Amino acid sequence: MPADALSCYTTNLKEHLHLTDPAAEQRLAEGFTLSVRRDGLGGSLAFSHHERVAPDFGYRGARRWEDALSALRGEFARRGDVLAVANCRNLPWSPSYLVRDVPHWLRLAARDDDRWLVVDDFDALLPEGHQEPHRGWVDEAGLRALLAPLPGLDPVLHQRDVYALGGGAAWVPDPGNHRWLEHGAGRFDPRPGDWVRGTAASLTLLRDLLPSDPEAQVRYAEDLWAAARHHQYLHRAEPATAAAWGELSRSLRYAAQSAARGRPRASLVRTAFDRILSALGPFDVIIHQPAAATARVAW
Repeated sequence: MPADALSCYTTNLKEHLHLTDPAAEQRLAEGFTLSVRRDGLGGSLAFSHHERVAPDFGYRGARRWEDALSALRGEFARRGDVLAVANCRNLPWSPSYLVRDVPHWLRLAARDDDRWLVVDDFDALLPEGHQEPHRGWVDEAGLRALLAPLPGLDPVLHQRDVYALGGGAAWVPDPGNHRWLEHGAGRFDPRPGDWVRGTAASLTLLRDLLPSDPEAQVRYAEDLWAAARHHQYLHRAEPATAAAWGELSRSLRYAAQSAARGRPRASLVRTAFDRILSALGPFDVIIHQPAAATARVAW
């Protein structure tokens, strides 16, 4: 894995912010920290991977393509780059093309009349296959296909969008809307939720919950894969710690496959978490925040 490899969201977020704020990349890296919300939607866990980097940055949405396109043109005129929300099902360069609905951020990095330069720097070997970086021009009909509205998502996928910007729950447009991100549009839910904050404390919680629950190992595998990418980036000068994070993703995948064959591997999963905790060294006690009355974001 390249030393600068990040998740599908943070890869393109980093490049977008860097264009107008070179210090944002460093703040993003320094802010990588894993926190887990225990009262997520539908009884699921939710994950936050970093502190908020751009407080004014948030989602925008429009049901009509004409309205979305007008807003994209406006944001590009102001910034020279737009971070837009696509669906992997519609991206020919994605291993999930025509397979499943997964939110994905990409950049609109140049414009020539009705043609747009689509840039996706995400590079990763995924269970479905290898996703390589993409750079190509599309007309506005092609752009509309790439940015077609996502359907309703299960709680785990939906919450990845809600907490993708760090620092709290972001407002996310309803299903059926074209989506993109704008500066000056940031809206965040002030309700605290029941969070375990901090990387070591969160890993301790997950070490206690996941080994005996193969379904949870599958459900949260992608969230922990993203966490591993972030922390391998953060600890890239510390080979032992970076290697321990990399092993977590492999252990979870192997354990889930083994459990599907009727051979659970609880000790393998527990050892993978312990290896990271040992590499991190001493850590603070688990910090809880009181649960909100409801986990659903309302505005």
